[in-house]
Amino acid sequence: MSKKVRGMIMDNKLFRTSGIERWGFGLFMAGQSVINTFAGSFLPLFLTNIGITAYAVGVLFLFARVWDAVNDPIFGAILDRTNLKSGKFLPFLRAANVMLPVTVVLMFAIPSGIATGWKILWAFVSYLLFDIAYTMCDVPIFAMTSAVTDQVHERINIMSRNTVLSTLTAIVVAVAGPGLYSSLGPLPTAVILSIVAAFLMFFMSRYAKERYVNKDEEEVTLKSMLDYVKNNKYLRIGFLGIMILSVTSMTNAVITYFAVNCLGNLGMVSVLSLFIALPSLVMGVLMPVLTRKFDKFHLLMVGIIGQTVMSVVCFLAGYENQVLFFILLGVRGIFFGIQLILQLQFTGDFVEYGEFVTGKRLQGTAYSIQTFVFKFMNAVPGAVAMFILGAFGFVSGEGAVQPPSAINAIWVLFILSPVIGALISLPIFAKYKLRDKMVQIMAAANSGDITREEAQEQLAGKL
Repeated sequence: MSKKVRGMIMDNKLFRTSGIERWGFGLFMAGQSVINTFAGSFLPLFLTNIGITAYAVGVLFLFARVWDAVNDPIFGAILDRTNLKSGKFLPFLRAANVMLPVTVVLMFAIPSGIATGWKILWAFVSYLLFDIAYTMCDVPIFAMTSAVTDQVHERINIMSRNTVLSTLTAIVVAVAGPGLYSSLGPLPTAVILSIVAAFLMFFMSRYAKERYVNKDEEEVTLKSMLDYVKNNKYLRIGFLGIMILSVTSMTNAVITYFAVNCLGNLGMVSVLSLFIALPSLVMGVLMPVLTRKFDKFHLLMVGIIGQTVMSVVCFLAGYENQVLFFILLGVRGIFFGIQLILQLQFTGDFVEYGEFVTGKRLQGTAYSIQTFVFKFMNAVPGAVAMFILGAFGFVSGEGAVQPPSAINAIWVLFILSPVIGALISLPIFAKYKLRDKMVQIMAAANSGDITREEAQEQLAGKL
């Protein structure tokens, strides 16, 4: 490894971004987290409480993912072709700053007095609008991490800060949400939290600067996008493993049902969220230090295997002894936190590898795939969980008494579902050979700091 490249890797004080930019990233993600936590935790409960069946809710979430299969790649292509005077990604972030909070309010504004068919139609339309707004928000914000800097450790620093702030706001919403939801009602709670989210998201669009964007002069076509994905093997391997790992994890999808039906009341959502999220917050603070000493892929493996083992231990111990249950849940949360933080930090590596191999940066394509994958993580588990609960006799309606079969299904989905994804994804991850030092060498070549010949010499036999 050349001295120049070694210096770039080891100099952790080398930042392209300003402090206010990095904080703006974190606050934007915190605003997203406010909306994600509230909608993800309370939307299924809200819809089933107003009389929409679990099966219908499952169809809603599944249909939205089919729409994503069309929507996200189209938006990625739009991003890759966009070169407005005001920026490549920032115009969309500014629009999403308004649209995302408005659409989440619409989802919780369904009148309780209208016919069930109209409720379902309202839910479908408002959720699809929310999904479009989320795409406009999520693809550009992650693409910005590789647009503002070409430094691997700086991206990790930014994403770790994002995780800390988003986890912190998720905890606040998880703790305060049940009380607000119960006392004020769904719609006023949605309005209050959407205003908070819009405020937090503002600073990113105001202070961020795009520095490293698609340098291709020719028009980006569908064929070039498909060729990019075809030639970017680590993008395919990485996203496939993350998607399988995540879509089978239904803990968050049933957390409100587990609190109500297994632990006794909705207020237990706050306690559960604390024991799940606080370890993630701690790991978010520690992650920049850990990734300076250990490759982030190796840390990801520790997180996956550790969460799998602790999920089995929690299941065998049960939840009747709540003190023991919450201790074990907190330990599991440490490994979950490692996994949660790191699975967001590989897309920038895919971008650098893709440019190094194909000569095309195509950040929009890479991050639209990430958004597609992570929306699958949020919604497909919800859809599958609703189908499973429906099959085990779940009863819709506020205050409904659930049969033992549904309660047992809720428990299994809450604690044991992540094991399935881990067992399937680990053999896939075994084929992933890209490491942090290799990515930094490719980033140096992509930005012109070293020649491609120098980079190829350093990477010989490693890819």
